[in-house]
Amino acid sequence: MTICRIFFLASVSFFLATQPVLSQINPLAIPPTLSGPTYDLTLARSSHEFMNGIQTTTLGINGTYLGPTLILESGTDVQMNVTNQIGEPTTIHWHGMHVAPEDDGGPHTVIPDGTTWSPDFNVLDQATTFWYHPHLHERTGEHVYKGLAGVIIVRDAIEVGLNLPRTYGVNDIPVVLQDRQFNAQGQLVFNPGGAGQTGNQMVINGTLDLFVALEAGITRLRLLNGSNSRVYMLGLDNDADFHMIGSDGGLLSAPVAMNRLKLAPGERADVLFDLNGLEGQSRTLMSYSSELTQGEPGGVGGGGGPGGPNTNPLNDTDFDIMELRISGTSTLNSIPSSLVTVEPLNESDSDRSRPMLLNNVTGQGGPAPLAINGVELDLNVINEIVTLGDTEIWTITNQTGEPHPFHIHDIQFQILDRGGIAPPAHEQGWKDTVLVYPGEPVRIISRFEDHADPTTPYMYHCHFLGHEDGGMMGQFLVIDPNATTIEQELLPYGDFELMNYPDPFVDWTTIVYSLETISHVRIKVYDATGRALKTLFDGFRDAGRNESIWKAGSVPSGTYFIQIEVDGIPATKSVRITK
Repeated sequence: MTICRIFFLASVSFFLATQPVLSQINPLAIPPTLSGPTYDLTLARSSHEFMNGIQTTTLGINGTYLGPTLILESGTDVQMNVTNQIGEPTTIHWHGMHVAPEDDGGPHTVIPDGTTWSPDFNVLDQATTFWYHPHLHERTGEHVYKGLAGVIIVRDAIEVGLNLPRTYGVNDIPVVLQDRQFNAQGQLVFNPGGAGQTGNQMVINGTLDLFVALEAGITRLRLLNGSNSRVYMLGLDNDADFHMIGSDGGLLSAPVAMNRLKLAPGERADVLFDLNGLEGQSRTLMSYSSELTQGEPGGVGGGGGPGGPNTNPLNDTDFDIMELRISGTSTLNSIPSSLVTVEPLNESDSDRSRPMLLNNVTGQGGPAPLAINGVELDLNVINEIVTLGDTEIWTITNQTGEPHPFHIHDIQFQILDRGGIAPPAHEQGWKDTVLVYPGEPVRIISRFEDHADPTTPYMYHCHFLGHEDGGMMGQFLVIDPNATTIEQELLPYGDFELMNYPDPFVDWTTIVYSLETISHVRIKVYDATGRALKTLFDGFRDAGRNESIWKAGSVPSGTYFIQIEVDGIPATKSVRITK
């Protein structure tokens, strides 16, 4: 069986630049594991032997390419010590994990070269597969492409009680799917721009042209699409069914039989393969990319890669990913009929609906950059503010001509519907990334719990890394209006009380006021000359604590005045913007 092997051409340079590299069949590399409660990770420049006798310049974590698999126990406290030795700043984001924003590792939590970042947190997540990777704005794609990424496995008591494979590296195997391009010298070629290039060779766990040795019986593959942009349509060479048991955020309620699985960048899938009775045989895990027909990178019309879609041998066609060589026997030979309880979130419990339009920057001539709600990322601007404890429905509508995998930090969500149609069974679990097609609205629902911070935001963005680096990303704060960390007190103003926080502020401030009775409220913002800038609210409010938010946007530094009228009685409070 041949995996991405072709004959040498007369021109070695042309061959290496445009075609998969000739290589021997290699055993799949299994990343080493780290267990807690303390995890020491060193990011460094290195070199890795993808091809025989050739050292390729890479970035690695505790090694030459990729990083160790982190084994976490749900409910335990952990500390991560991340040391940056790559010669430039970076970050590390715990993709999918429910952690506080200061521990999330987004673009605001920069790790300068030569320093160590040490977040600590309680593992609040259920058993599943996460991953970790850099998230430095405008450099995420390059850092991931060169090797900075790794798998996280969270275990819990419920999963341990199920009859599932869990012998790491034997019948429970992480599979990091990546595509890469190499030049004539065997070095990685990174081309920024667009969604992110599609490579012309498959690299699985840092291994080219590979097989994995498996026992006959039930085998579990934890599939991660760690590519910058390529979408995979996974299946076996004989079209046999496999069973998906888990999505991004946890196990499904029951295994889902399928013979094709589409996996976009950032998504994970926990999959069982029934290899009973196949001793001495082999199967091939493939990507049926000819079946990708909606403009996905690597599929029909998806483009990408060196020279465009027609010159990349992996684009618009079906190709092998890895050979499954089956030998020996396993004592685990059945697939459970049920897994865990996935409690659905009810639309009726939603506190707010929020639109997320995947589109282009508004008000700009010529080809406009990709954007969310018409704006590119500005790290100094908070785009959305969420209240701690709220359940929200986000409607993600793709107004562009290409699909986008939409990822949200902090939370796991459930898909309510795609274009008004309930999601397929394998998408009815917990997710943090969803592929949204052109013209399609996808409604998701989630509850924002546990973590709030008035200054450090979470991110939401397209997980095509070229789009993310290009600014197709936004920021949201989760605020707790009852937080004990708010030092200001409500000040009396006649029949109501007033305060704001933070003050001074950079991008936004929350105006909090307490009313004795239901009242008509009008809130306006004025500059120092008395010119009205904005009306924040004009309507009736109930008795008790109320709030409004002023998102200052491009308003410059200075002193401003918030005037609040309650049943026609005005009061004014000064606030300061410091940028």
